Amino acid sequence: MSHSESVPALSPKKKLTLYDAVNSTLAQMAPAAGIYYGLPVILAATGIGSPLTILIAAVAILLVGLNLTYFSKLHPSSGSMIKYIGMTFGGVTGTAASIAYLAGALFLAASAFIELGGWTADSLAHYGIHVHWVIPTLVLGLFVWSLTIIGIDRSTKIASVAMIIEIIVLAGVSIYVLLDPPSALSAKPLLPSSIEGGLSGIGLGFPLAIYLFIGFENSVALSEETENPRRNTPRAVLFSIGILAVFFIFVSYSIIAGFGNDGAALTASANPFVDLADKYLGRFSFLAIIAGFTSIFGMTIACLNGFSRVAFNSAREGVLPKPITGVSRWGTPSSSLSLLTGLGLIAAIAFGYYGGDWVTGFGYLGTIGTIPLLFIYAALNVAVMFDRKGKAPFLNKYVVPLLGTAAILLPLWAMMQPGQPAPFSYFPWVIVAIIVLGLLYGKYVTKKDPTLAERIGAVTEHTDTPAADITLTNARIEKAL
Repeated sequence: MSHSESVPALSPKKKLTLYDAVNSTLAQMAPAAGIYYGLPVILAATGIGSPLTILIAAVAILLVGLNLTYFSKLHPSSGSMIKYIGMTFGGVTGTAASIAYLAGALFLAASAFIELGGWTADSLAHYGIHVHWVIPTLVLGLFVWSLTIIGIDRSTKIASVAMIIEIIVLAGVSIYVLLDPPSALSAKPLLPSSIEGGLSGIGLGFPLAIYLFIGFENSVALSEETENPRRNTPRAVLFSIGILAVFFIFVSYSIIAGFGNDGAALTASANPFVDLADKYLGRFSFLAIIAGFTSIFGMTIACLNGFSRVAFNSAREGVLPKPITGVSRWGTPSSSLSLLTGLGLIAAIAFGYYGGDWVTGFGYLGTIGTIPLLFIYAALNVAVMFDRKGKAPFLNKYVVPLLGTAAILLPLWAMMQPGQPAPFSYFPWVIVAIIVLGLLYGKYVTKKDPTLAERIGAVTEHTDTPAADITLTNARIEKAL
């Protein structure tokens, strides 16, 4: 890039408020999808003690969130966790983290596409309309892409409306259950003694509960397009984790109460919430299907918005090819959005056919896509301890990061330990291979361009950044490129 060229920037006509940032994050965390697909597996692992297991997972994620806010207060950036890892450990590690994160983003975007298409196909089949899951996957995937292209404020508001609909349905059914439970309400689901298998049960259920909160970092990737990001981005991270933790515990408790605290009946149900909706809502049980659709639809929008910003920032800093920095007339990263959508749809269809059905393909994609994020979460925790630019009390600098790292290592080990069935046993090693290749690529690009590390450490432009700092930052990046 010549000195005369400006640094690519995301400049929407209307920036996101704190409310928008929180809603986008909640949409990516997808409460209904978590309750429909995640909770039954957690119930199978920990029994009626699942709400307490979710609480423990929420505390673990909160620790990671605190470490993320440590950086986002100082350096709000669309590069999100990748930028902070690169700032701390240098260009080689930052490049490898970028490659690993984007691999995970691709698989998770694909999992969102296939879940959106598969859920739609199954819902239509429930009413006698039979369509192969590939068709709605492609049609809805391209529709979501078009929404994300035309403006961050528009797509985020659509995701927010979708998220509010699912919250209303989930909360409504849960309140209905608590007002008319099949037996007296009990504190039993909140007692440690109710966790099936004790500590070993927590070991089984904890990694699954962690996955309910994947996506809590969404608002950080949108910080360049958010009002007052130094204040609003950290708040959005912590508010989102807190809101969803309370909500998941409330809904899971209500579901257990709706089954009369009967662990056997809960594990026998493929989808406990939908079964309760059928029982309590009667002819209005279709609302549960609508909530499932809006949840997955909003999650897909939020995934594309968040992941594409990280890819855009990596390209802007020189880690990825320059063409990925393309920006639309609406101020959105059109090139990274298009690339992520195209590759995501291809991966969704490929894994769906490999798995034999969309549900199996979704499981494959969700698993392999989550592993890189757990590595990134762990690396972020360690980065706080080694960061030299910020000053923090001993508790925030060392104790919280150490606890956060320990909390992430458990689900990471659960996914990498030997003895898992194929192809799940292969997935961790695929990600390890990608990380190794990322390190080699990082060594190559930093040797070719020694200024890469400086660009990763540069702070991107924000409305609350002093003008002098903005000029200096842009000059550093332009000079380097």
